[in-house]
Amino acid sequence: MIERRVFALAGVLLALAPAPSAAQAALLPRSQAESLIDAGRWTEAEEMLYAGVRARPRDPIARARLGRYLAEKGALRAGLVLIEEAGEFGLPTTTVRSLATPVRTLLDWRERVASSARDATIPVRPPAGDGALMRFPISRGARGDTLWADLVPRMVASDSASGANPCVGIETIDGAVPSFDVANHVLALHADSRSALGAVGRRYPVLRSDHDVRVLVAPGRVRPLAEALRELTPRWWQLDLPHGWLVVR
Repeated sequence: MIERRVFALAGVLLALAPAPSAAQAALLPRSQAESLIDAGRWTEAEEMLYAGVRARPRDPIARARLGRYLAEKGALRAGLVLIEEAGEFGLPTTTVRSLATPVRTLLDWRERVASSARDATIPVRPPAGDGALMRFPISRGARGDTLWADLVPRMVASDSASGANPCVGIETIDGAVPSFDVANHVLALHADSRSALGAVGRRYPVLRSDHDVRVLVAPGRVRPLAEALRELTPRWWQLDLPHGWLVVR
């Protein structure tokens, strides 16, 4: 049974660590696979990325591209291994660092979420900013007050949880595979990171970069997460970033 705790868990998650470093997405030479991803042809892109590594197993660019893709799909550890191997095969250290830093940050957040995980439900509010998913309550420790911040589908952690338009990144709770009851504006966080695998609903593949979550809403049609949710108009949804799915009903 889900325990109702208004925002205590959210405060714990955000208090666990400082914001991650502001590493930028690394620039690898653009490939045909990326064009296929942009065009909503994700199965073809994945096949091409795997084929590139099979054909050129010591090619650092091919290995780094596949590693980045796997991390975007949710397989963080496998992606990180490939990125680090690309460094062993000659990828510049700065590029390896830029690719690997966001992945390590996500792994760190998932481990922190797992170490403190309990099922919880959190009443939330409609978002204030474009592209945000909802407004999320953060308990501010000794001050005893609550800050309402936009939950955004990009990596910002808690470093933007201040000012006129505070926001927190989805990585702070993605390990808890959040689900959302749209009608009642209630967010549920789950101690079992595999809970979404058994969720009932229609499944849409997702890819997550450090600046957005993209949803394949139909063959050839890719939408940012917030836009996809507006288009799909679900009564309930669950975002399973560890396994690369959005589940809606």
